[in-house]
Amino acid sequence: MNKNNLFNLYKKSKPFFKNLTLYQQKWVSKQETRAYHGEEIREGRWQTLFRKKLDGVAQLDASLKGNVKPTPMVLQTYAPLEKRLDFAIFRSMFASSVRQAKAFILGGYVKVNDVTVKHPGFILKPGDIFSVDPDKVMEAMGKKKPSLKEAYKIDKFQVIQWQKFVEKAKNDPRRVWKLQQDKHNKRSILYKNKEVPGQSPEESTDIKKRLEGLQELKLKKMKTVQRSVSRKSILKDIYRTAKKTFDEKKDVTADVFVSQFGKELSGKCFQVYELVANQSKIMELKAKPAEEELSKIVPSYKDGKAIGESYDDSRSKKIRQLLSELNTKYLDKIRDDFTNKPMSEDELVKMWVASLKKHPKIPELTEVEEKGSYYLNLPWQRGMYGLKDPSKPYFTPWTPRQFLAPFAILPKHIEISFETCHAVYLKILLQDRVSPR
Repeated sequence: MNKNNLFNLYKKSKPFFKNLTLYQQKWVSKQETRAYHGEEIREGRWQTLFRKKLDGVAQLDASLKGNVKPTPMVLQTYAPLEKRLDFAIFRSMFASSVRQAKAFILGGYVKVNDVTVKHPGFILKPGDIFSVDPDKVMEAMGKKKPSLKEAYKIDKFQVIQWQKFVEKAKNDPRRVWKLQQDKHNKRSILYKNKEVPGQSPEESTDIKKRLEGLQELKLKKMKTVQRSVSRKSILKDIYRTAKKTFDEKKDVTADVFVSQFGKELSGKCFQVYELVANQSKIMELKAKPAEEELSKIVPSYKDGKAIGESYDDSRSKKIRQLLSELNTKYLDKIRDDFTNKPMSEDELVKMWVASLKKHPKIPELTEVEEKGSYYLNLPWQRGMYGLKDPSKPYFTPWTPRQFLAPFAILPKHIEISFETCHAVYLKILLQDRVSPR
């Protein structure tokens, strides 16, 4: 299952029998057969596998004419090999070649009817259930596992390229953003309705999908802001806004709260300010004493009881009531600001660039070889290249072997379960099989 075999099959020409004697024709036919079926089987074993006289293809009983299909002689020739365990494993796509299937059998990784069988030539009967160790199947059908040195070389190059990309994006975000848009638009046109190489089906090359991703990031940020809002946080924001204006020797009015809380809530914020300003002249206090005073107005609670000292007078109760009303409406305002206000492209670019982070430098190879692993977390890859799980004998995360598709032909006489790596050998219907030539 590799490019060389695929190329050889593509270039293969039909045998030329015109100027050959009968003996030469038989010899060439045998060569062709051995090249496709059983070249790893010894000559003596090969001779015993085939019947000297094959059944004819004509129907002798005229009454059966038209009801029973004749069995082609060529297919009778291949039937004995198709019953072998090693061939059945290869046909089931549990191994990439008959030779590999034979190695799995000799290694004790194959069971027939839940019994370990170590004979590649074991003849299967209809109804036999055979299975292969899933790890061996993953290794056979998956991409080759790289060594630590190979993975390190690839990942080091990837990290260097990512650092350069982040640096360019930080220096000229608009240009890089435009280049990324053009790149993804071209890929979406090129691979329209097709799977993009090196990209999972869930990912998209469409720029709209990427914008939706940034919009989701914006909504995530909204939820974070909403979770940080409480009566105490609102009271501190009102105090800080008013304190800044007070220190600048300016009059504190409802307008100073518009920028953060909006025009609709600014009046209620000013009411809170007036009630707080008259409480122990808090605006004239330093930062720490002022924080303590605010904590007494809106204390923390545990099991329904205030923690520490707290005010319980009518003015403090009125402040807490106003803050409760502000809390509900302020959360609504935050949601409206994030959802209703359209995100401009400048904001998108800014948010996108802010999300780009440089990757930590990978240690030197000597240190990596000593530890046996290194940290890697790139946008398109988590963990070492091909070694996300170094304990596995195959490429991780598992990736199918190259050029697998042209060889992925499932026979009718085997029922296969790839989830459990089991298969059931059925009766060969010779008239339904397709000749390999």
